[in-house]
Amino acid sequence: MSDPSDGDVDDIAENLRGLVVSNLFEEPPPKEDCPICMLPMPFASGVGRVSTTYYPCCGKLVCDGCILAAEDEIIEGRMKDLCPFCRTPIPRNNEEIVRQFEKRMELNDAYAFYKLGCGYKFELWGEQDYERAFQLWERAVELGCKIAHHSIAYAYKNGQGVEEDFLKSIAHAEYAATGGHEGARLNLGMIDKHIGKMDRAMKHFKLAARSGMDVALKEVGEGYKAGHVTKDEYASTLRAYKDASDEMKSEQRTRAEIN
Repeated sequence: MSDPSDGDVDDIAENLRGLVVSNLFEEPPPKEDCPICMLPMPFASGVGRVSTTYYPCCGKLVCDGCILAAEDEIIEGRMKDLCPFCRTPIPRNNEEIVRQFEKRMELNDAYAFYKLGCGYKFELWGEQDYERAFQLWERAVELGCKIAHHSIAYAYKNGQGVEEDFLKSIAHAEYAATGGHEGARLNLGMIDKHIGKMDRAMKHFKLAARSGMDVALKEVGEGYKAGHVTKDEYASTLRAYKDASDEMKSEQRTRAEIN
């Protein structure tokens, strides 16, 4: 299926979107804390300049600041090459990594299914396998991983491992957005902006910005200049953006960003 025309998208916006997910514009769930430094982490790695890594040995998502601190310990000889949380030795090859994922999957760890699927998409385990990735994301969703909806949305949009379907792509993006994924929220806003649905677009941008996403804040600023956002709305969004960004900051994370 080719990309829909502007008219087709407009019909979808009027007749479908917002009906798939009834709570589309509710505040996102609280961010998960890094299990080591206990500071909030973004749902989409990289938002707020904070990246995260999933460790299949213990099933923990760890922020880049804590990973850098562990690397410092390794370099200075105070720690071996171990998982920064559970201190399990880091696998030596892809086969060992995949085996760790499979053990987590036996425990129905939704995030393990999701991240293993991402590995197949980005050729981390050898050959690229979109179909296998899609299957794993579907299972992750079944187990409650709303973030996996974001990857499924892209798969349907681009026909990767599944037939293109713009309607399903939008639906999964909405589910990911309500799960807190800042990137999914931004993408929905961009689609609405493209078709001239500025009120809806600004709602998406404000929610993403309030989670600490600088690109979304810029869109809110442009909306304010164009008269789509009031002065009070822009000011409150800016304050929320700063609060979210400050909550995620630390000296270690800043060092990791620079490195």
